[in-house]
Amino acid sequence: MKTRSMLLRSGPERLAYVGGLAAMGVALVFLFGAVGTVVAVVVAMLGVGMVAGGRGSVRAVREGAWGRPRTWLSLGVAGVSTGVAGFAVAYLTGVLSGGLDVGEACVHGHGVRYDAAYRAAHAEEFDRWFPLRSKCNENFDLVPSWVNPAIVFFVLLAAAGVACLIVAVVAAVRTKEPRSLR
Repeated sequence: MKTRSMLLRSGPERLAYVGGLAAMGVALVFLFGAVGTVVAVVVAMLGVGMVAGGRGSVRAVREGAWGRPRTWLSLGVAGVSTGVAGFAVAYLTGVLSGGLDVGEACVHGHGVRYDAAYRAAHAEEFDRWFPLRSKCNENFDLVPSWVNPAIVFFVLLAAAGVACLIVAVVAAVRTKEPRSLR
């Protein structure tokens, strides 16, 4: 049974594979435009990072290979990819929770009284980057209650992923040193 790596070694299959990737890239540009293509590629890269990093991490932890740089690299890639993707989803959910017209979202979307005077008095609160808020009145916030804690969690997860990447670099440098210097 031939594997993909065996198939890609031969000329016509390799050419067809690269041609298929190019055709998908052109289709993305035509379907989504240049910005949409960049977004699609970033989302795909984050997805691959989450899956590949997660699989590698689980395998390395099962083997108990904590000293290998590859273990920390897998943990770092999984942490950063999942952290960035989760942060993006949570933050966009919070930012877009009020829609284009907050008053209409309050009254028609949630059946809640819209208090324009309250919003005007607390305008600086709704323009902050964090914590996200979009209140209809003093009692009702359009931003779901899970958004702000999720933002904190995913930022911390990405930071832990960066720390794992640093440990991977340190572990790789240590394994490259001559034995006499250790």
